[in-house]
Amino acid sequence: MHSACQAFTGGTGAKASAPTIIAVVVTYDRPALLRRCLTALQAQRRPPDAIIVVDDASPAPDTAAAISCFRGVRHLRHVVNRGGAAAYRTGIEAALAAGADFVWLMDDDGLPAEDTCLDRLVTRAEFGVGIAAPLVLDRENPARLAFPIRVAGRTRFIAEEVSDQPRIPDFAHLFNGALVRAEVFATAGLPDPRFVCRGDEVEFMLRARRSGFEVCIETTARFLHPGSQPEIHPILSGAFYATVPTTEAKRHHQFRNRGYIFRAYGMWAFLFADMLRYGCHYLLRRRPDPAAFGRWLSATAEGWRGAFLKAPPSDRTYVELSTPATPETEPGLVPARDDAG
Repeated sequence: MHSACQAFTGGTGAKASAPTIIAVVVTYDRPALLRRCLTALQAQRRPPDAIIVVDDASPAPDTAAAISCFRGVRHLRHVVNRGGAAAYRTGIEAALAAGADFVWLMDDDGLPAEDTCLDRLVTRAEFGVGIAAPLVLDRENPARLAFPIRVAGRTRFIAEEVSDQPRIPDFAHLFNGALVRAEVFATAGLPDPRFVCRGDEVEFMLRARRSGFEVCIETTARFLHPGSQPEIHPILSGAFYATVPTTEAKRHHQFRNRGYIFRAYGMWAFLFADMLRYGCHYLLRRRPDPAAFGRWLSATAEGWRGAFLKAPPSDRTYVELSTPATPETEPGLVPARDDAG
């Protein structure tokens, strides 16, 4: 556990021609986890050249106090909570403006499992990969995957089942340690804050792939994150699975966003699979819940229609609270509004 304030000087000893890598960490009211994350970033064998923390309007001062113990780390605080997608957009914009060639993305509850994580991602990215992501392991049980991965027609939950493959193509769990080329944002755009959360990262990944960028998981790079096991519900003895978030707000956003994604990217088979999986989950169980199935259907239909994307751009005004402050970076309100794309 981090116990003393320390300075952050970035990737020391790097060659002048090395790419500039800026880490973006999104946080909300979890200062202890944030300290652990930042400590792990600084301990990387090839540390990022800079770190930007986007605080999505944490209500207590503890988050600012935690960040202040890491001198040189930029602290951008949203005035109003707008969700993870908006926070990532703010952080990515700041990283690109600072000259990032790559942006390393993560939430505060994740952290590199080893000090070679970023080094391995950079090695993969040097082969021209647009998005190189680590294998995300369950923080409490690293033998398990934090999020299941479907490989060779089967849903995999155990890390050993995929470790024999050096890379898994065409898929990544974004915002959990993914390293993204600046060119991806320039071509495909940035995360869309109107998705709020739960699906914003999937939509961005599909947009990047549609723009022609290679996406993959580098299985030798390991990242830790709380496991999704409480949300995974097996159906028909594990023939397939339903992912059901633990809060109504997260369920609504996930189901709505999936509905939009299926239509926008022509994923008709996935839509049919969701109808089957959530129909079984809510209706074919010991205590059927038709009201919950109705909410799934309503949220999916809302996403299918796409009306939520017609909302006006969200106000992402933030306060610059970086430490140490300089005459050029004194705290002050910075307006940021989302343009199309």
